[in-house]
Amino acid sequence: MARIVFVLTYPAYHSVVDPAEWLRWDNRDRRMPALLASLGVDVELWGVAAQAAEHLSAPAFGAPYRIRLFARSGGGTKSRDHHSDAMVAAARADPADLFVLIGTNGGAGYRLFDRALRPDRRPFALIVGGDYWSRLVPHARLLFTESAVQEAALAAGGWFRPRIARARMERLPKTIDTGLFQPIDTGRRWDVLSVSRVTRWKSFTEVGALSRAHRVAVAGGGPQAARMARRYPAIDWLGHVPHADVPGLLAQAGLYFHAGRRDYFPRAIPEAMACGRPVVGFADRLGADVIPPECGLRITDRDYRPLVAALLRDPARMAQMGAAARAHVVATHGLRSSEAACRTLLRLVEASA
Repeated sequence: MARIVFVLTYPAYHSVVDPAEWLRWDNRDRRMPALLASLGVDVELWGVAAQAAEHLSAPAFGAPYRIRLFARSGGGTKSRDHHSDAMVAAARADPADLFVLIGTNGGAGYRLFDRALRPDRRPFALIVGGDYWSRLVPHARLLFTESAVQEAALAAGGWFRPRIARARMERLPKTIDTGLFQPIDTGRRWDVLSVSRVTRWKSFTEVGALSRAHRVAVAGGGPQAARMARRYPAIDWLGHVPHADVPGLLAQAGLYFHAGRRDYFPRAIPEAMACGRPVVGFADRLGADVIPPECGLRITDRDYRPLVAALLRDPARMAQMGAAARAHVVATHGLRSSEAACRTLLRLVEASA
């Protein structure tokens, strides 16, 4: 029996503090192990937490698998850098055929690579999430990419970055619960909604500018929340919102505007599309594969304000885009969309053996 261990390179508490809420998440990180378990694979999901714990998953489909959380042992003040030496020790003792690291640049992934995977020559695959490059990338047997922009950059290489053969890449769809994230018939409370962690790595200049002419809300907490609220008082700052409550917010918005300027394919975009909302994002990072032209707008610094205003004045066009966005996500990013990737992992295990 093949054994595959998925590893979250960012700690479980990076995006949500409440461990119970984290355990309730139903996303691709949980669905891929469940799918593999249903295929007879011995699979586990590992992560860093404040305290060590073990859980048995309760997937909506597939088969249950073990979730192991290892106590943080270091990494400094930034949560993205936190790691666990107990996880490293477990990896060195584990007979796994393959490790699958989720995220390119989290501290837990770096620690695991430096102290277990590389010294012991253990094979691993890497799921790209956000930043497409880190020092782990050249050593991965396989890269699951998010977007065409990332793939082009990896294939081109650059200063101190070797070119990555496209044969070592596979596009991995998002996994969206299109039953939870679906159009809901409610009245419009806001013209524009953004869902984002409020950190210094996110740009709220644009949503701030839009708030001078439109009703704008931002859902999400983070270390810069109070500062941003003071800077842009016209925005309705909603704070952290449980994942299951986000569809209700999207139902009250005219369109979704992505505040991030560093993302290549944030999960919030297909979630908004699944709710039948046109999506607006910046074209320098978000390609047409992420925001198809019939599903929203890819904008620039020069034109986002008039384009958003024109779209909001055209209810028929917004409805058409929202319907196309919903259809696109159902066809490409549904709950079983990662099945092909799971079978690729099994082939990689066979090839490594």
